[in-house]
Amino acid sequence: MAVKQARKGSVGTVSQAARPTSTESRDPNQATDRKGEWRRSAQTKSAVTDAARRLFNDQGYENTSIHDIVRESGVSVGSIYHQFGGKSEVLRALVNMSMSRHKAVSSQAVQDAIADGETDPLRIYAAGAKAFLLDTWEHRDIDRVSLNFEGPSDVLAVSRDDLARFIASSSEIVLGNAPLPDCDSYALFGVLTAAARRLVDIDERDMAAAVVDYFIELLLRMGSSKP
Repeated sequence: MAVKQARKGSVGTVSQAARPTSTESRDPNQATDRKGEWRRSAQTKSAVTDAARRLFNDQGYENTSIHDIVRESGVSVGSIYHQFGGKSEVLRALVNMSMSRHKAVSSQAVQDAIADGETDPLRIYAAGAKAFLLDTWEHRDIDRVSLNFEGPSDVLAVSRDDLARFIASSSEIVLGNAPLPDCDSYALFGVLTAAARRLVDIDERDMAAAVVDYFIELLLRMGSSKP
């Protein structure tokens, strides 16, 4: 949920050496085969992650076997191991997908707040935080697994560290008189993680919105912006 706008980079150009010449031969059948293989690979990954998402949510990570995923997805066990490596890697893929989505919606909310004329870094950050929390609730089926500490310790550690970096991505926010420079980041992580963990166990949209508003208001009351 970075507050600062990213600088627009220039579109890269292909060097003359990298451009194919008219004398270079191409095999259209080989290119078509590659595209078909990529498409099949993407379809396989989607079938597996969709199945695992349903199973992890319905019966928990520990109670789901690789054979459950095979049965639910219709993908062979060999293909799952080839594409992912195992059940823990399937969970890691789901967690990564979830975090990428959170980052995208949060970044868009930040950009929208800036475009609407907001200049206070705290309120800009809060806009991104609110989008993150709402997206967590919308996709609580998989976030529930990682936020409730289900799964292998190495996957959870990576997920926790990635979430901590994401939440504490603004250096413009001050929460009280922190005795150490990183206390603000820990406080942000604690507040928003607590909010996210509460949200994944709520099914009613109105209640979820009220919980989000409560934590964002708490954040605004706790914080201030560096001069």
